[in-house]
Amino acid sequence: MLHFPFINSADTSLGRIDYASLPQQALMEIFIAGIENPEAVGGNHEEPKDISEWDGVEIDSETENVIAINWNNQHLRGSIDVQWLPATVSKVSLIKNYLSGTADLTRLPAGLTDLAISTNDFTGTADLSLLPDGLKMIALDNNNFSGSLELRKLPSSLQKLDTRNNVFTESISLGELPHGLTELNLSYNWLRGSLDLRSLPRALNVLQLQNNQFTGSVDLAHLPDGLTILHCFLNQLSGSVDLTSLPAALDTLTLSKNKFTGRVDLTRLPKRICYLHLDTNNFSGETDFSHIPESLKLLNVANTDLSGEIHRKKTQRRIFLVINSNVTLHGMT
Repeated sequence: MLHFPFINSADTSLGRIDYASLPQQALMEIFIAGIENPEAVGGNHEEPKDISEWDGVEIDSETENVIAINWNNQHLRGSIDVQWLPATVSKVSLIKNYLSGTADLTRLPAGLTDLAISTNDFTGTADLSLLPDGLKMIALDNNNFSGSLELRKLPSSLQKLDTRNNVFTESISLGELPHGLTELNLSYNWLRGSLDLRSLPRALNVLQLQNNQFTGSVDLAHLPDGLTILHCFLNQLSGSVDLTSLPAALDTLTLSKNKFTGRVDLTRLPKRICYLHLDTNNFSGETDFSHIPESLKLLNVANTDLSGEIHRKKTQRRIFLVINSNVTLHGMT
């Protein structure tokens, strides 16, 4: 078993050791050099085992190259240096550990397709402008990343991006997202500014923007046809909303706890919609509830100034929340 004594003492701040000339064993040892308990995954700083014996490391049987790392929920402590990941690695998952420090996302392996470092304690900025061209999924959620989010230079291959539960700030641009993006979760941050939803990718299925500081009005009449979930609750959005041109595929729309005003037209809701939350806004006026689709399982208009009558049939298993509104509910309670 070869041991690389320079690894622990190497000062990478003096410049990048010749990455291309290092064997994969050395690269992996440098990658985990900042982990305080490498034995949790079979590593050892003093007497390193061959990487083929490490837990959660997938080796290609023909090339003997590392192709995937899965160290989820291994109680790992310390830091990692992602720039030393072997170039052959395509998938890295380090979910639910105690890893800390920064993560330089501009120096990931060119062949990486999936990166999940969710539920750790990473800090610093998250530069998304130089991600690998073939990256399909990146999950940074439930950390302490901060700073701005640059969404205009994401790789065209990206399908899923999750940055929820961090401390990202500043405004964002949603107008130049990758065409193939299907899921985008920016919720539970401190993002602010306006939201332009008119040029979202046509492939987008799920958009979660809740619990931020977004302001201004939103255009709901030009959403992607295949969008099924849109969460905008717990922001400071205002103005009126048009619910007559929502996507036919929409299942869930949550606009709760904003500052929306005006009337709402519920006569042309999507035929598949199941959950509609309009509560805790300044909506007002007489509302026609007689055209609610049969698919609707929950309608929440509580804490609004909407008025009107809802007649619920005994055979329907539906939930209507109307407390602190002027809406009258008839039928089963």
